[in-house]
Order: sequence, then structure tokens, then C-alpha cells
Amino acid sequence: MLKVVFVGHRDLYFGAEAVLFRVMTLLKNKSIAEPLVVLPTSDKNGFRGKCKMANITKITRVPFKFLNGSFFRCLLCLVYDLPALVYLYFFCRRQQVDVVYTNTSVNIIGPLLAFILNKRHIWHFHEQPTSGDFKWIAPGLFSLYRFLLNRKGTTVVFVSNTQKSLWEQEFGFKIVNSRVIYTPPEKISETAALEPGQGIAEEEVVTFGFLGSFTASKNLCSLLRVFAKLQVNYPKSKMRLLLMGEGELEGAILAQIKALGLQNGVTLLAHSTSILPFFSAVTIFVLPSLFESWGLTALEAIQQQKPLILTSNTALTEILTPGKDCLFINPQEEHSLYGAMEQLLLLPVERMNMANHAYHTLQRLHLDIKFEASVAALFD
Repeated sequence: MLKVVFVGHRDLYFGAEAVLFRVMTLLKNKSIAEPLVVLPTSDKNGFRGKCKMANITKITRVPFKFLNGSFFRCLLCLVYDLPALVYLYFFCRRQQVDVVYTNTSVNIIGPLLAFILNKRHIWHFHEQPTSGDFKWIAPGLFSLYRFLLNRKGTTVVFVSNTQKSLWEQEFGFKIVNSRVIYTPPEKISETAALEPGQGIAEEEVVTFGFLGSFTASKNLCSLLRVFAKLQVNYPKSKMRLLLMGEGELEGAILAQIKALGLQNGVTLLAHSTSILPFFSAVTIFVLPSLFESWGLTALEAIQQQKPLILTSNTALTEILTPGKDCLFINPQEEHSLYGAMEQLLLLPVERMNMANHAYHTLQRLHLDIKFEASVAALFD
């Protein structure tokens, strides 16, 4: 059985971490690999807690940081990471590690570790480069990335063909040794397909829901403004908004809720690895992000048969049909989001039909089977 060191970039449990956890448990359950987990030191306990529930207990924490769009801060990060890199080198030698698996594109310590160990490296990219000013990686580090991505023994995993193409444009070269693996939603519970109109109550409270990190890219300020406008324009409609997650913008979100007078209409829920209660409370799921490389929470909503309003800047356009499986919106234009939320607020039969259609689309794709086969093949 292989010994694989999995290098995570944070001790939280959002989309990228959920995929990493799924890969580890798959390899463990199929006796393909023994997971050794490396995480940065943190006061959080999201990912570690999930690992311990799955009896993955070989977890090492060392102080290191992931990169960002500032070249100067990246240089400081590389210097800061040096002691951790040295420690992990000797750790992996003692453990006789066969493969280094790095989660996310901004996690530079993983590929550097694989390079100095001269070991096979699997690098799972989750982020999507953007066309605006925001950069995941400082352009001054592109030469280093090209070297590490082209290194013999490195396989890059992308979550979609769209994402792969965008990163190749970003770096300015074709990443030959790469694979595209669609990530399926985690099975929360078995649900039966709804018939058109089923479950519609005359005095129904329509609950819009968002699940994810509270960061600028998720476009939550626009969501709050649009929800406030809907409340003003449809005072007789019973509606509310649930936001579940955590992140650096939580304070700004609370301030905007107060400024818009939404204290009675908006509820913030603490992030949890148990998301079934959230989806049970939601009528319509909204993911208005400025960009989504994939959109795992959107697939989870479809799996729970929730009608979906989704940013058009997502690779899920590769598998979902607009108007049938979901409503795509332009995240830069609030009137686009308003129109979609208004439409599904007022047309309950249409939203149930859409949820039903998307559910069957997802079932026909068999993403679970393809994901497991593709991940296992990575370690052949």
C-alpha cells in the first residue's frame, strides 16, 4: 500500500477541503494508500475534526502559509515556510513517503516538498484565475510555477476543462501532464424526485439560502441588497434569507444587514460539516459568486432537489443547461440576480420543475463512479 502525504492549506472544511477529504477516505477504504495529513498550525479544527471522525489520525501540523497575489508577501511566505519545509523533508524520509498530494494552487509547500524529495506529485487545483485585478498567485512567481508544473512526476488535477484552459492562459503554456476530474457532491441523504407542484404550500415561506465562505468573491453584499429590494417590492410575500458559513467578511455582512434593516429577514448560521439541516430549511439555493471554478455547494443543492440560481462564471456550465437545470445570472449585474430571485419567488411550480430536472441531470452523469475511478487511476 502506498504512503501518501496529503498537504492541506488550512484547517477549515469548505469545498476544497471536502474534496481532499473525499480523496483520502476513498484511497483509505480501497486500501490503495495510507493517508498522512499535513496541515498548517491553526486555532481552527474543521478538517482535523472531520479526519478523526473517519479514523484518519496521522495528522502533522507545522507552521506554514499559502500564497496570495502580492509578490512581496509571497517572498515573505516562502521564507516563513522554509523551516517547515526542512522539517517535512525529514518527516517524509522517515515515513518513507511514496507520493505527495497537494491541495489547491496556492499551496506552494507541497510541490516544493515533492521536488526536494524527488517523489511523485499530484497537484489538485481548485481555484479559478480571474480576468480582473484579483490574483491567486503573483505573476512574479509564474516562472517557479511553470518549473514545478512541468517537473517529471507531477500530475495536475483540474476540476473542469474551463478551469484548465484558464490556468493555461494565466501561465502562458500548455500543462501537458494533467487530468480533468469532475467532483461529485457528497451524499448527504437519499431523496426521492419531486413531481411538478409537489410540496407547494399556499402560505409558504420562501427561504433563499447561501452556503460557503464569507469572502468578497462570493458576492454576498449584492445578494443582501437584492433581497432587501425584493422585500420592499413584494411586502406580502413571506421570504427570508439564510447565510451559512464563516470568513473575513462576516463583520461587514452583519453591518450591511443592519444598514438595510434586514435583522428580521436574514439569519447567519455558523459553518458546520453537517449541512442537511441547512438544506432542509432552504427553498431556493443562490450562489451569486463573482467566479466559481466548479461550485460544489451548487451540486449539493441539486442533490437535495433545491432550485438553483447560479453565477454564469462557473465551470458548471459544462454540465448544466440554463433555464432547465438552473437560472444562470451575471454576477456583475444586480438586476440579473434580482430577476432570477423574483422569478423563482413568484413561480413555485417552475422552481419545482427546475429542481426535478437538475436532479435527474445529475443522476444521469454518474459523477460518483467516474470520480472514484479517476482518483484511483491517479495512483496506479
